[in-house]
Amino acid sequence: MRRDALYFPGLVPTKFSAVEGFLRTNDYARSRISVADEFLGYSLVDSYATAEVYDWEVYESGFLVLTLALADWALDHVEIDPVLCGGQSFGAIIAAVFSGALSYEDGLALVRGSAAVEVDYFDALAEPLGCLFFYRLNSRQVDDLVAEFRAAGRDVEVSIYLDDSVHAVSGPLADLEPLAERIRESGGHPFYTMNRSEHCASVRPLRDRLETEVYDQVRWRAPRWPMLSDVSGRLLSDPEEIKRDLLDGWVTPVHWSTVVDGMRTARADHAHIVGPRNMFSRITNNALPTDVITPKTVADRERAREVSTP
Repeated sequence: MRRDALYFPGLVPTKFSAVEGFLRTNDYARSRISVADEFLGYSLVDSYATAEVYDWEVYESGFLVLTLALADWALDHVEIDPVLCGGQSFGAIIAAVFSGALSYEDGLALVRGSAAVEVDYFDALAEPLGCLFFYRLNSRQVDDLVAEFRAAGRDVEVSIYLDDSVHAVSGPLADLEPLAERIRESGGHPFYTMNRSEHCASVRPLRDRLETEVYDQVRWRAPRWPMLSDVSGRLLSDPEEIKRDLLDGWVTPVHWSTVVDGMRTARADHAHIVGPRNMFSRITNNALPTDVITPKTVADRERAREVSTP
């Protein structure tokens, strides 16, 4: 009997053209979009088509809808017997909705409310914060660079250890610029700087605002499947624990090894990564057999079915 891990990756920049066909034509997507449009009060797909990644409410709502629709399709068309459901960073919110820890409407409310609080928080800071993503350096090199900058009085923190070559560091944008240059000098490759910090102690005030202004305003319930924490690697079923865990993800660095160890401890023997194509499937496949559920997966499966139908 298979024991599957159903996992949702974090929010990654995705070209609308890569997902437009799925969103506009797939029945599962249309069903999710219909509810979202009514809740949000505007056409999510039309807004998503022209949104920048920093249009947080639209972009995050669109990513939520897209990923949930892929998961809906997968349960009906792919052999999956989940023993856990989890997500990394923003993916944890998607996992909370899909597992039933949040209703769909409460998930949309959480995204809308969180986006508003986050924009207000970061815009009000005297010094802009950011998060720099890069690869081709190992974790020891990254720790050494961060220690070097902190010793020089620069307040930078490692936010993400995705594997031993992909990392992210948060801190003031003025400190991330010279850090990017040092990364290049050390043989690394910076590829993306986000206009806010995450997964680091410096955003504790934001985490606390989100708790009282947003997370306490929605109803948390027992999930259909245990949720795998990307903070501790534990399986969570208590609604209050799940809420705290998602909040604590804001102030805790992501270690992908924690997620993989949690899957192993749960005796999962197969992982399904649901969302637009990204590097998560590659690094998970190093630990246990992994497949992806993407818009291309759906299109390929439906094309094959059409060919085989007389």
